[in-house]
Amino acid sequence: MITFIFPAFNEEENLKRFPAEAFPIFDQLGEAYEVVIIDDGSMDHTANVAQQLGDRVRLIQHDRNRGLGAAVRTGITDAKGELVITMDSDLTFTPKDVLKLLERYRKGDVDVVSGSPKLAGYGKEIPSHRILIGKLSTLVYSIVFGRWLSAVTPIFRLYQKKDLDELTLQSTGFDINAEILFELVQRGKRVAEVPTMLTQRIHGESKLDYKKEMKRHLRLVLRMVKRRMRFLLGMH
Repeated sequence: MITFIFPAFNEEENLKRFPAEAFPIFDQLGEAYEVVIIDDGSMDHTANVAQQLGDRVRLIQHDRNRGLGAAVRTGITDAKGELVITMDSDLTFTPKDVLKLLERYRKGDVDVVSGSPKLAGYGKEIPSHRILIGKLSTLVYSIVFGRWLSAVTPIFRLYQKKDLDELTLQSTGFDINAEILFELVQRGKRVAEVPTMLTQRIHGESKLDYKKEMKRHLRLVLRMVKRRMRFLLGMH
């Protein structure tokens, strides 16, 4: 079974798009699936809309807004599928590209499949400053990881649940995706990337606070560097 994890903070309008844009794609996968929506302390009708989406959806509610990373961690803990796919509730990564993740994974030679906007050439509507920040963060993380990856921070990714269950994750913000990937790479998990276009959200506002997230990413990078140094020194 596949578990789709959708963190949601004030996403009532985007959740209304699921019956037309997400569920028909998931129904075509040929596998059982569940959709886990984590309402991260929303102040709109996110929870009510999620409850109206039917039996295929399980709603988990945080008592307050804890951040994207906390919502992803909650979803991972509660996931029942052998495979886990994390996605944005605003559907800025189209559900149609789930097929790309699964096709690559089913070749049987990788443990993780990441959707990469860079490999897709980004999108014309993506602001240039966002692309620049993405490229810089990818460069820094690739150096720390010890291998080149073009998609470190995007959420659109397929994992094996058993691999995620081995991790002790700490991130509460958007840095969660980099932390998960780092931990899996350090454990020798095989990662593949497929081109997936990133688009602009249709409804609502982005929850990304660049200043706050840059601080979080810096702390995460420093933690990763310390881990890598201890590992390298331990080898000698």
